Amino acid sequence: MTIQEVEFEGKTVDQAIEAACEHFGASREDLEVEVVTYGSTGLFGLGGKKAKIKARLKPQRILTTRAEVAEEILRSILEKMNLDVDLFPEVNEETIRIEIKSPDAGLIIGQSGATLEALEYLVNKLTARRLGQGAKIILDVEGYRDRHIEALEELARKTAIQVKKTGKSITLKPMSARERRIIHLALKEEPLVKTKSIGSGERRRVVIFVEKGRGEKRSRSRRQ
Repeated sequence: MTIQEVEFEGKTVDQAIEAACEHFGASREDLEVEVVTYGSTGLFGLGGKKAKIKARLKPQRILTTRAEVAEEILRSILEKMNLDVDLFPEVNEETIRIEIKSPDAGLIIGQSGATLEALEYLVNKLTARRLGQGAKIILDVEGYRDRHIEALEELARKTAIQVKKTGKSITLKPMSARERRIIHLALKEEPLVKTKSIGSGERRRVVIFVEKGRGEKRSRSRRQ
């Protein structure tokens, strides 16, 4: 299956559009069509030219198609794991989110979300292999991601309070790129403290520290 723009020909524009619909497996309403030439029958039916169009799926239909393929791939993987699941895809303007509901939620999430992260990576890779690069597919299980984000934001706030109170930097445990980003964003506007990532690979982690010069100013003001 392709979602790129493709040229089609036919005796008439309508025939060319029919060929495009068949190629994309979509209705006329799902396509963006540009007529290149309308074609002509020629004199006495001789020397006629075929109609030519350029067609591609509309952006929303591209997302819907991507969601359908991703859901198919995800279901196949989970069935091979002998897991009982219900999948609920949701397509927004730029993202695809698939909510997984299952009595085996803990198994799908894995330790600290590791299995879910690996599953999401695999689904994105396999979908891109079939359709090319496109909107990122986000997987969630029973609302786990929202709860995890809230927990990380709370960790960031509590750690920032401790850092400001003691003036000493604190290094958090190793985190994924997504988790580190949540910490950075949570403290982006927090006064007096800064964040940075250190380490490499699976050992990469976030350091929360007092902004340079701010800690010294606070110490001087206390002495005064």
